[in-house]
Amino acid sequence: MPDSVTTPRLPAVTFSDPCFTRKPEAPDPELIYPSSDRQPGYFCFDRYDFSLDLPHHIRMMSRGSVWTVAGDNYAAVPVVNRADDEVVYRIVFSLDRVKGLPVGLHLRVKTAYPADASPFVTFGSVRFKHLVALRMQGKRPGRITGQNRKAPRIW
Repeated sequence: MPDSVTTPRLPAVTFSDPCFTRKPEAPDPELIYPSSDRQPGYFCFDRYDFSLDLPHHIRMMSRGSVWTVAGDNYAAVPVVNRADDEVVYRIVFSLDRVKGLPVGLHLRVKTAYPADASPFVTFGSVRFKHLVALRMQGKRPGRITGQNRKAPRIW
């Protein structure tokens, strides 16, 4: 029987439209995205531009740690350099086991957006490889809820 920790796993990765849409700020009918998870959703050029680097960020997070966040979600919070400015980029995703497909996991990027350095509520970190092993067993990492828990280092 293969070991869940040492067996390489290749997840199917999908992206939800909040990676490139936003809530209406100043509604522009030309930017409406009709099939959006947001109702209504508007195409966002900034989010779209950042989303082009998502495959790179996902490869990088798979080699490190991610954060447990609200719901059954996880997050990566890289700081990226855009036009000589550092930008906090929050990537929120789910990781679920699937059966009947040539992959064992589905990593769904639910949203990804440039953010400021404001606090981001997290409940501890977990190595991505360990998260994969846990999810393959149908388990989730424990949540740390104490006030002195670690938080993503933004700057």
